Amino acid sequence: DEFNGVIINKQLLGDKVDQFYHALNELILLAKQQHKQLIWLTLGIEQSIHIKTATDIGFVFHNCLENEITLILRLKKEAYAPFVPTHSIGAGALILNDQQQVLVIREKIAVYTGYKLPGGHIELGEKISSAIVREVFEETGVHSEFLSIQGFASKKSYRFGKSNIYFICRLKAISNTINIQDIDEIAEAKWCDLSEFIADEKNSYFVREIVKNCQHEQGLTLLTLAENDGPNQKHEVFF
Repeated sequence: DEFNGVIINKQLLGDKVDQFYHALNELILLAKQQHKQLIWLTLGIEQSIHIKTATDIGFVFHNCLENEITLILRLKKEAYAPFVPTHSIGAGALILNDQQQVLVIREKIAVYTGYKLPGGHIELGEKISSAIVREVFEETGVHSEFLSIQGFASKKSYRFGKSNIYFICRLKAISNTINIQDIDEIAEAKWCDLSEFIADEKNSYFVREIVKNCQHEQGLTLLTLAENDGPNQKHEVFF
């Protein structure tokens, strides 16, 4: 690979532990002879029987998904392996209607008893601009259009020892009717007067500050670059 390492093709691995052990040791010897830096081993959940063999040899965990785990063996102590993702991404939607009301929700399971902005987690591969539109519809039934990013905040050690970046997105409501789709998560959704929401101390102080400070701001708009292609293509660009 580009880090002078070896990638093992998991499709070629058998299910015999002894065969795996001997083949892996032969590969390690060959890689050392070729002055490689590290070895990557990804095992599907159905191949998890090989995990102990690999860790006994010296492999360590690098990253994990629901259906596979990736381990690495550094053949040189200083060998570089790209770090695993350090942040999750969330987004909240600031939507005002013509009556200067803000769209808010109340979750069935929540830290605060008050209301918050609709929003949620950005899924792997999703765009912020489309994910927040999806979240708003699921939580309120309101159709909307993405306008801009008005700010962001970071939180250390949010979940599983990782940090979180929360993007504040400005959206334009295309419809006004509340019709909650995600009835398992959302207890209530409504349009609330701006002054009432900001003054209500039952609502999160952070969210009240978002509404107070961002209600008149334009933010960073989504741009389409004319030559945004190739290996360095950007998923989204906000200027």
